[in-house]
Amino acid sequence: MKVYLLRHGQDTLNKRGGWSNEPLTSSGVEQIKKAAHLLVDVKFDALLSSDLLRAVETAAILRSILNLDNVTYCRELREVNNGLLAGMGNKIAEERFPDLYWNTLKWDEKYPEGESPKEFYERIKQYWNRIIKENDNERSIMIVAHSGVFEVIQNLVYGTEYSNKKQRYKIKTGEFVVIELNKYD
Repeated sequence: MKVYLLRHGQDTLNKRGGWSNEPLTSSGVEQIKKAAHLLVDVKFDALLSSDLLRAVETAAILRSILNLDNVTYCRELREVNNGLLAGMGNKIAEERFPDLYWNTLKWDEKYPEGESPKEFYERIKQYWNRIIKENDNERSIMIVAHSGVFEVIQNLVYGTEYSNKKQRYKIKTGEFVVIELNKYD
């Protein structure tokens, strides 16, 4: 099975992301068009996408350019639920929640009205395991989601320990990586 992890295009800058519903910028739209043109020769069996606006808009562009039948929108593929900080401007967030960042949370500590690193990891792990279980080796799947989601997935694939304290695998906005998996029964 080939899995293409494509990070959504650039969205509105200088805000805390997470569960915010920010649209793509014009640069973000162009990033996705460029990525799509690199993928025109790939036959995708499924397109899965986070249901947050920046990913939905990304998936719509891909669907159009790549002539894909449909998109499955998945709440499970959302970025970390950063609760009250979602979509908040960086300056305001720093004033209201000084020094509160993803990499400062303890494993079981939640964002205010959000989720903890542990809850986020478990959510993505469960969904990833379902994707693997439900698909065979011959399929090509595109997943449109977020940096944090792909960090968890890549740690699972490569057998490295996930931590919210350090990001190992970086995918820039509008870029993708390909993971090839072989399932053995």
